[in-house]
Amino acid sequence: MTLPSPAARSISIGNLLSTEWRFLLYGMLMSFWSGFGQTFFISLFSAEIRQDLSLSHGDFGSYYAIATTASAITLFWLGKLADTISVPRLSFMTLGGVCLAAMYFSTVGSVLALTFGIYFLRLSGQGMMYHVYSTAISRRYIATRGRALAISGFGMNIGEAFFPIFVIIALSVLDWRVIWMLVPLFAFITFAPFMQFLTARTAHQDGPGKTAHGTDEIVQNDASYRRSDVAGDNAFWCVIIWLMMVPGFTITGLFFHQIHIADLKQIPLLIWSSNYIWYALAAVGGAFLAGILIDRYTAHRIAAITQMPMLLAFLFLWQGESAMAIAIFFILFGIAGGMVPTTVSALLAERYGTGWLGEIKALATPLNVFSSALSPALMGIMIDRGASLSDLMLLMIGCCIFSLAMPLIWFNLLGLTHFRKP
Repeated sequence: MTLPSPAARSISIGNLLSTEWRFLLYGMLMSFWSGFGQTFFISLFSAEIRQDLSLSHGDFGSYYAIATTASAITLFWLGKLADTISVPRLSFMTLGGVCLAAMYFSTVGSVLALTFGIYFLRLSGQGMMYHVYSTAISRRYIATRGRALAISGFGMNIGEAFFPIFVIIALSVLDWRVIWMLVPLFAFITFAPFMQFLTARTAHQDGPGKTAHGTDEIVQNDASYRRSDVAGDNAFWCVIIWLMMVPGFTITGLFFHQIHIADLKQIPLLIWSSNYIWYALAAVGGAFLAGILIDRYTAHRIAAITQMPMLLAFLFLWQGESAMAIAIFFILFGIAGGMVPTTVSALLAERYGTGWLGEIKALATPLNVFSSALSPALMGIMIDRGASLSDLMLLMIGCCIFSLAMPLIWFNLLGLTHFRKP
C-alpha cells in the first residue's frame, strides 16, 4: 500500500463532478433507492406493521433478524456476480429486484409473508444495491476513489433526510401499503431507462476493467487477491469486519427502534424526524471528509477516526436533554454514517486490489448485514423486558469503544497496513 500521488491529490471535486457526473449520478441513484431495504425506511412503518400483524417490539425485531440473516447468507454467494456480470446489466437486475420486493411488501398479511418480504428487501436493497454500485465505483477509480465513493453515497444521505418526513406526511393521507406500491413503481420508471447511459465508461476512469475496446467490465488482475486469500488475513477478522459490523449493529438498532427511543426521550416523532436534515447534511460532510482523507492519507490510516463520531453520538443521546443535544447527536451520528461506508469500501480495494473485489465484498458485506440482523432482535427483547435508555446506550457505547480501539492499535500504533498472501 502506497500513498496516492501528488497528481491524484490535486484533482478537485469540481473537476471530478464535471467529467464523471453520469457515473456518479448512477451511484447516487443506486444509493438513494437502496433505501427500500434500509432499516431507517422500513422502521418508519413499524407501528402500522406491528398493529396489522399483532406483533410486539421483540417479535418484529426477531422476524427482522431472521430475514436479514438469511439475506446475508444469500449475499455471500450472490455478491460474486459483481465480478462476472457487467455493471449496467447487474444494476438493472438489482433495481428491478428491489422494486419488485417493495411492491410485494405492500401485500404482506401474515408473519411468514412479512419474513419473506423483509428478506427480499434486505437482500436486494441493503445488500445488492449497495454492493453493486460501491464495487463498481471502487473498481473504476483509483486516484479519486475516496471522493467518488463519498459523492455516490450522497444518494443515501438524501434519502435519510427526505424519506422520514415524506413517509410521516404520506401516512396521514394514505394507507402504508399504497406507499409501498407506488414509490417503487416511480423509482423503476425514472431510473431503469437511463441505466445504460449512466454506466457507460469514460476515458477519465483510471481503474482497471477495460479491454482493448473499452467495453469489458470484468477485471482479471493477477495482482489482486481472492476471497480465499482474504480469509487468511488476520487483520480482516480482527479489525476490518468490526469497522463494518459495529456501525451496522448500532445504526440499525437505533433506526429500527427509533420510535421507541424517541418516546423514551419524550420527543414527538415529527420533531425527532425533522432532525434527520442534520443527520443527512452531516453524513454528506462526513463522507466527503473521509473521501478527502482517504485520497490523501489512505483508508488504513484514517480507519480509527471513523469510529469516534459514533461513540460521541451515543453519549450525547444518552446524557443530552435539550433540543441542542439531540441535534448534536444527529450531527455526530450522520458524520459516522457518512464516513464508515466510504472508508470500508476504499480499505478493501486498497488492501486486496480490485480484480476480485466483488467476491471479497461478498464476504465482508454479509457480515455487516448479519450484524444489522442482531440489533433489532436483541434490542427488541431488551425493550420487551423493560430495558431503560441507559441499558441500550451502554450496549452501543461498549461496541463503539471496541471498534475504535482495534484499528487504532493494528493500523496506527503497530503500523500493520500491508497484506501479503501467506
